[in-house]
Amino acid sequence: MKRLLAIAAVCLCAASMSAGSGAAVPPLQLIPVGRLAFPTRGWVIDLPGAVATNSRRVDVWENGAPVSQLKRTSVPSSGLTFASVLAIDASESMYGKPYSAAFNAARTFVDTRSANQEVGLVAFSSEATVLQAPTRDPQALHRALVRPPALTHGTNIYDALTQSLALLEQARVSAGSIVVLSDGADTGSLATIDEVVGRAQRDRVRIFTVGLRSKVFDPSALETLAARTRGTYAGVSSVANLTSIYAALSGRLASEFVLQYRSAAKTGEQVHVSVTVPGIGSLTETYIAPRASGFSPFHRSLLTRFLLSSASLVFFSLIAALLCAGAALAIMRGPTTTVVSRIGQFVQTGPLSRRTDAREFHEPPVEPTHVRAPVPEKLRTGLAHDFEIGRVHLSPERFIITIALLTVVTFLLLLLVSVPLALIAVLVPVFAKTWVAGKVKKVRDDFADQLPDILQLLASALRTGHSFIGALNVVVDTAPEPIRGEFAQVITDDQIGIPVEDSLRRIATRMASRDMEQVALLGELQRTAGGNSAEVLDTVVSTVRERADVRRLARTLTAQGRMARWILTFLPVVMLLFMTLAEGVLMRPLFTSGFGQTALVISALMLVAGSFWIKQIVEIKV
Repeated sequence: MKRLLAIAAVCLCAASMSAGSGAAVPPLQLIPVGRLAFPTRGWVIDLPGAVATNSRRVDVWENGAPVSQLKRTSVPSSGLTFASVLAIDASESMYGKPYSAAFNAARTFVDTRSANQEVGLVAFSSEATVLQAPTRDPQALHRALVRPPALTHGTNIYDALTQSLALLEQARVSAGSIVVLSDGADTGSLATIDEVVGRAQRDRVRIFTVGLRSKVFDPSALETLAARTRGTYAGVSSVANLTSIYAALSGRLASEFVLQYRSAAKTGEQVHVSVTVPGIGSLTETYIAPRASGFSPFHRSLLTRFLLSSASLVFFSLIAALLCAGAALAIMRGPTTTVVSRIGQFVQTGPLSRRTDAREFHEPPVEPTHVRAPVPEKLRTGLAHDFEIGRVHLSPERFIITIALLTVVTFLLLLLVSVPLALIAVLVPVFAKTWVAGKVKKVRDDFADQLPDILQLLASALRTGHSFIGALNVVVDTAPEPIRGEFAQVITDDQIGIPVEDSLRRIATRMASRDMEQVALLGELQRTAGGNSAEVLDTVVSTVRERADVRRLARTLTAQGRMARWILTFLPVVMLLFMTLAEGVLMRPLFTSGFGQTALVISALMLVAGSFWIKQIVEIKV
């Protein structure tokens, strides 16, 4: 008996809504279900005025052919996400019973909804306020309805609908609806009715409108919203009817059911879908078959989208290349200690051991003749010289072969992604050469910074009565690297009969230091003519310090240029990553098309060339 009374109440309320709208509600409505990957199609079947619809037979045709394997489920058991947003007028004209009745009706809607239906709450006047985002939690909804917001002036209906549509979009629902209650016309929304309707149609959202009638009330806007979005309009003359209206809407949404099937249409084909419910009516909908997709009806995470994109192939290719390079360098790197250094831990360290260590440090490792790699002699000799200066404990032959293999591996890995991107492999030897040059430059810069203080110490040792070689021994005892190793080699060369000025000139060439040429000249004068070398060396130290000051000043004045180099180098890369994350769809042709990949390669090469060119401009040799 109670069930019959409930059915009668719902039917009467639905009839009142139909009469209030001024137009007959169609007996059957089809609402497309969003977030289903084609060729899967889904439709929500809405039968206004009927309650027990699950037992009725439904026939579906596509382009005149019957649909097989039709899946029919009720909304609660469909597994899809459905949501409704209740937008309630909070303008000053709602003061008193209308405002209280509106929130009581909202509580009724929450209590009579289906189990899996999410409900959101929005109150609006001159601006829209979100009371509760769509949720299934009844306690959270009732807490939001306990304290209605204060009434203010203004009735911005379209802004409230825009906010409600945004909530449904954030909730990522398969089908949504909005129930808006107002007692007046819109009074100043930024959005227009066409914008609201267009967005609702795009998002497949129905708008149900309820108007509290008064002497100055104009229902035309609410009627238009409902008619153009497949909703219904209900005009209410008494606030006592609000609860029954909302109960009817909640029951109507809960009684809907979902049809799902696999479409046989081809991409781009116009499809006519006919749905017939015997004894009620039939309806035809038309759509254009979209591109088939393997995506599930949910948004993939950022990590998943990255792993499925072409950018991940480039990223992991570079990671693999770096791992191969690291493994090769680890294999090539020899032991960090030598036999002499290990034996030296058990014997007293003296001048001989220091000279031996210095010789070991400066002499490039001798490779057995039977493992000599087929590397051009000029290239091998130049690289060995740079390794010796830069304190790089690697074999030149193996280093060259490793870089060649790394270039080939990088080329092949990038070739799997795209032919144009494979050209980026030419940057591998460029970066390798830059790394070696950086090691050499660091040693030479350290040498130049240490030289003034060491020359001052050398002058002090000469004043105490030491010979030039004896003063160098004093310097070697206290000097840091790299000067210690360089001057130790001078002492070693002197012991085997090489003139000290020749050894000093060799240091000047190796360290690219013009100051050492003056020290070499001083050493030659000391050997051939004698004299007060300490006084002459003080003059040299003064000149070296002045030149160091000029060098520091030049480096300070070119700091902005060096910073501009790195900004101009990395700014395009950062912007490319930002635009890819922000607008992946627009940037996709840049990574997937041949023209875009060629442009990326050319841009990368131009960035590297421009960076090196700026480096040559801002580096001033003093």
